[in-house]
Amino acid sequence: MERKTLKFLRLLIPGLTLILAFLPLLHQTGFEIKMGEGWLAYSLLIIPSLVIGAMYHMLNIRFFITNYSHRQIDLYITSSLLKVYNKEVSQEQLNTLKDKHIKHIFYNLVDNDNSLTAKGQLVYFNGLLWTSTADIFLMSIFSSLIYIVTGLYLDTMAIWLTGILLVGAGLLSFAFHILTVFRHINLSNDQIEYIETNCRQDLIDKIDGVL
Repeated sequence: MERKTLKFLRLLIPGLTLILAFLPLLHQTGFEIKMGEGWLAYSLLIIPSLVIGAMYHMLNIRFFITNYSHRQIDLYITSSLLKVYNKEVSQEQLNTLKDKHIKHIFYNLVDNDNSLTAKGQLVYFNGLLWTSTADIFLMSIFSSLIYIVTGLYLDTMAIWLTGILLVGAGLLSFAFHILTVFRHINLSNDQIEYIETNCRQDLIDKIDGVL
C-alpha cells in the first residue's frame, strides 16, 4: 500500500463511518435520502466524508486512542535497534537518539532496502487497520450516545436498540485495535531482525553519525 493511498483512506474512513452510522437514524426518524446513481451517489458520500475526515484529522481526535499504543510501538522499535547497535551510550546520547533520530534512521533503512520496503507494505496496511479500528471505535461510541439519547427522548425502541448495537460495534473495533498493536510490533520485529542480519553495520554507522 502506497503512502498516498494510506493518507487518503485515513481521511476517508472516519467521515464515511460517521455518515453511515447516522443513516439508520435519519431513516428511522422519517427522513428519506435519495442519492441517485453513478458518480453523483459516490460524490455525495465521499466528499462530505473527506471534509469530516479532514476536520477530525486537524483536531487530532484519534490521538486519544492511538497515543498510548503509538508510544509503546516507538519504544519497542527504539529499544530493539539499540540492542542491535550494542554499544554503550550515555543518558544524554540516549535522549538524543530517542528524540526521533533513531526512528529516522529506521525509516531510512526501510526506504533504501527493497526487502525492508516490501515488509513495510505490510506495516502500512496494518497501520491502516490500527488507525481505522480506533476511528470506528470513536465514531461508534459517539454515534451510540446520540442514538440512545434520541431514542429515550422520542421513546423509540428501534433507535435506542441501534445505539446499543453501535456500542457493541465500538467495543468490537477496540478489541481489533488491540490486536493490530500486537501485529504491528510483530511486523516491526521482523524488520528489525532483517536489519540485524543484513544491515547491522549500516545501522551502527548511522547511529555513530548522529552521536
